[in-house]
Amino acid sequence: MAFPFLTFFIAFVIALSLRYAYLNKKQKDTEEEFWAREEKAKHVPKKDLSELEYIHVPMEDFPIGKYPDDEMAVLEDSIAKLSQKRLINITGMTNTEVKLAYGTDNLEVLSAMEEDYNELTVLLVDYAKALMERKDYESAQKVLRFGIDIGTDVSANYELLGDCCLALDKREEIEELKQTVLGRHLLLESKILFYLDDLLGQNETK
Repeated sequence: MAFPFLTFFIAFVIALSLRYAYLNKKQKDTEEEFWAREEKAKHVPKKDLSELEYIHVPMEDFPIGKYPDDEMAVLEDSIAKLSQKRLINITGMTNTEVKLAYGTDNLEVLSAMEEDYNELTVLLVDYAKALMERKDYESAQKVLRFGIDIGTDVSANYELLGDCCLALDKREEIEELKQTVLGRHLLLESKILFYLDDLLGQNETK
């Protein structure tokens, strides 16, 4: 009876060894590929960034000054300052990919632009929340739609827009928003879709 068990154990050890060997080779190949790309990136000349499609913040579409209180003033001033900067969405690109696309010497400036972009996406959500607290769902919807237009990956942007659609009785726009989410492959896609489905359920019970 010991022989079948011994045979099984030896086969298991061999299979495990082969698996480890495969994973080690795969990791080594990945590391070699990474360093090869890094080496290639070093020789990519600095590219002209003036022709890139930078993000335009439509301040004229936002209800600037409509609510003259300190909270709104701080939010609107912060967004206005960012609107004067060059903003770009390179979310999803690694540093190596950025260097290969635009040159190593542009990495720092592009990273700064992306940081400003990320700050803007958070501010848009905060601004929309403040507008919703004042029952201004139409304005909040405009702000949140702009966030989606510029490719935000902040889950609250999508969820709050769903809330606005519900408040404005625009069920069909929640359905459209779901399709947008499905096409974005967001990190929190499942969470956002669950939230939007829940909103649709609330709408059906009204």
